[in-house]
Amino acid sequence: MRVIYNTKDLLDKIKNIAPTAEAKQTLMILGNLAFNINGNSSHITSSDLEIEVSSSIECDSEGDCTFTLPARKLLEILNALTDHEKVTFTVLESKVDITAGKSKISLPTLPASDFPFMDPIDTENMTSVDNNDLTKIIHKTSFAMAYQDARHFLNGLHLCAQNGKIVSVCTDGHRLAKYVSDINCNDDLSIIIPRKAILEINRILTYFNNNSDNLITYSYSNQNFVIHINDFRIISKLIEGNYPNFNKVIPESTSAEITVDKKTFKTSLNIISKVVNQQYKGVKLTPQNNSMHLISSNTDSEIGEDQIDVKYDGEEISIGFNISYLQDVIDVIDGDSIHICINDQNSGCLLKGNDDPNSIFVIMPMRV
Repeated sequence: MRVIYNTKDLLDKIKNIAPTAEAKQTLMILGNLAFNINGNSSHITSSDLEIEVSSSIECDSEGDCTFTLPARKLLEILNALTDHEKVTFTVLESKVDITAGKSKISLPTLPASDFPFMDPIDTENMTSVDNNDLTKIIHKTSFAMAYQDARHFLNGLHLCAQNGKIVSVCTDGHRLAKYVSDINCNDDLSIIIPRKAILEINRILTYFNNNSDNLITYSYSNQNFVIHINDFRIISKLIEGNYPNFNKVIPESTSAEITVDKKTFKTSLNIISKVVNQQYKGVKLTPQNNSMHLISSNTDSEIGEDQIDVKYDGEEISIGFNISYLQDVIDVIDGDSIHICINDQNSGCLLKGNDDPNSIFVIMPMRV
């Protein structure tokens, strides 16, 4: 049976679906995409047992059928066929012939009946969310997610309801990012979406270039979370467990405050980062009344220093931070200046933007 696609349209779909497939999984089928041809619609799905990404695309077919193809290999082939407007899949018993012009490549298939589709989630009570609000939720906090931490509940983005609004929180135990969105929420929302699912959602949002006309709806159960972004659907298992009480980490009061121009601070940190110790990445800040000294060094006896203008209202203190943590906050915080609120060398440091009242960032100091 033959199935004909527009090459560019199919490539755009596969680019956003294939990354979920895991070629090195113990189950070979997880390295494949599942195709379900129904009339002139082709539904394509990838899965790693924890996350499932799918979408549909128009096609010209001679009938209905199902098959699977290696995800990464198919993506490479379609990238090589972009000079051809159409690509034809000829579905045979144990292989699919992919032809465009005079080019032909045959790929082996695995039975579609072996593909591990996730159980469907109730989509009757989907909630709409604005594209910009969802983008901010991810952008403002996801950088602080843990990566393969033994405390599995830290390896994701926590969504909860506070004062009728959705709040997103991420922490890896060394830093914390909290963002209060404009999305109304009247229930007892408290879920943890895995890191990979957040990355998949963000990639698809980026694909649409933050189009404010995106139709985005979501729903969740005790075990799963589902989100529709235009014609893409992402289903993800939720991380089990209770998220730690993040409000305890946020200082209720601080004894001193550094106010620094964001652009100046970013430039200074970028210069010093060239010689920072790549293992510890420490930078020491020493603020005074009208200036702040920054210094870092590495095991090759390389030293980076800078002096920048600041406003400071406390006693002289030297405090060390992971330079990457500071740079990550600068990249997402709004406003022309940053307020760095501190107590001492051992307590969490609070960072806020002068034009970003809904965001709070906490970084733990380090010895430098």
